[in-house]
Amino acid sequence: MLTSSPLPLVLDLDGTLIRTDTFHEMMVCLLITKPWRLFLLPFWLLKGRPYAKARLAQQTDLSPTHLPYNISLLTFIKTEVQKGRPLILATGTNQKVAQRIATHLGFFQEVIGSDDNTNMTGLFKRQALLKKLEPLGFDYAGDSKVDSYIWQVAHKAIVVHPKAGVLKRALTLRGAELTHVFPREKARFWALLQTFRPQFWLLNLLVPSWPLFFALSFLSSGLFIGDDLVMLSHERKGLAHQSMFAKGHLHLITAFALAPLLILPSVAFLTFSSGVFLTLAYVLLFIGVDRATRSQSRETRGLLLGLLQLLAAWTFSK
Repeated sequence: MLTSSPLPLVLDLDGTLIRTDTFHEMMVCLLITKPWRLFLLPFWLLKGRPYAKARLAQQTDLSPTHLPYNISLLTFIKTEVQKGRPLILATGTNQKVAQRIATHLGFFQEVIGSDDNTNMTGLFKRQALLKKLEPLGFDYAGDSKVDSYIWQVAHKAIVVHPKAGVLKRALTLRGAELTHVFPREKARFWALLQTFRPQFWLLNLLVPSWPLFFALSFLSSGLFIGDDLVMLSHERKGLAHQSMFAKGHLHLITAFALAPLLILPSVAFLTFSSGVFLTLAYVLLFIGVDRATRSQSRETRGLLLGLLQLLAAWTFSK
């Protein structure tokens, strides 16, 4: 059980206070509002990740209201606030974005974030925290290997949804008595499997060949994942059924990687085998039905998408 402490509590943001990464969230914002500017991202990154973060913050308006916050950690934080414990947000997120989130939550005394030149992670974050808090000491909540630099000098290590090997590293540094973990609510493997919507693959078993089966299956999964990105903010604003990405159970960068990886080869195969018109018609119809049914009940959505998938299996088999 995590007990209260008189020391200041320092929290990371990405993957800790929120179950997502603000850098990727801003990429989604740019994808929806100014997609052509995403092509500038590689050039921004050439000037350093802090510069890219600053440019994304400048080009987007990330709202803190509907981000997927880590509810169990947030509950603990609110309890500590009521006891008068000082809270500091120390994050690699750009200062402007981090300050906006801190202002929305309303209980941080200070925000330490990245600027155009300094990526406030790892050793840079440790140096900043020691300069400010070394006489007092502090507890630190984080989620990744780079947070080990801070756990080395912190009193307690609070490990949130740890990635592989992170909890073991924290235990080595601080010991079991000074380490507390907030476990992941949903295993990444099952979240990833669910986001593929494999139930619709079963309908593709009606096609006469395995290459066509995999092309239709991968294409439907890729389109689902692509729409997960496009519909991200819409789902978070009130839809009862949210994707794994909207809930923060999977990193958004996974969607950015998987969508083109699944869609492009499938479209190429179907275009070669069945023609560009039929392939394009299916893609546009699928996107339209998928987006239109995201606010419907699971039963209605499943029925309409299932009928579409059956129609596709029959049409492409001819």
